[in-house]
Amino acid sequence: MIAAQRAPLPPPRQIERARTATRRRSRRARRRLHAPVQAVFALTLAAFVPLIAYVWLTANVTSLTYALARADREKVALLEDSQRAEDRIARLTSPDRLAALAAAMRMHDANVYAVVTVPVAKPKPPPTGIAFFATWFGSER
Repeated sequence: MIAAQRAPLPPPRQIERARTATRRRSRRARRRLHAPVQAVFALTLAAFVPLIAYVWLTANVTSLTYALARADREKVALLEDSQRAEDRIARLTSPDRLAALAAAMRMHDANVYAVVTVPVAKPKPPPTGIAFFATWFGSER
């Protein structure tokens, strides 16, 4: 006779111990207890983050507006100073004023003009030998 085949055994069940079951139940209860608190925290965070961002950006724009106004005031003040300096230069270099000052100092136009040539300075040769190493330590000789 042919032997009867045995059905495959199901995987062995993990026997849950009382201690493990108790831990799992207490963990689930704790999570259920904290769920409303976490939901309130998440909603509060979702409401306040955009509000804080808006306030921060508004403060930044206000700061930039004040900086722009300050820069405009400085620009106007510098333009006025520049205009006053140009007027003073024009007054001090006017030919009538210079002629009056020259007459007061008994100056007159030159009768003979002299052209003076200034010799070109020779460039200093780069240091050689031991003097070359002195350039590493900041010596100017």
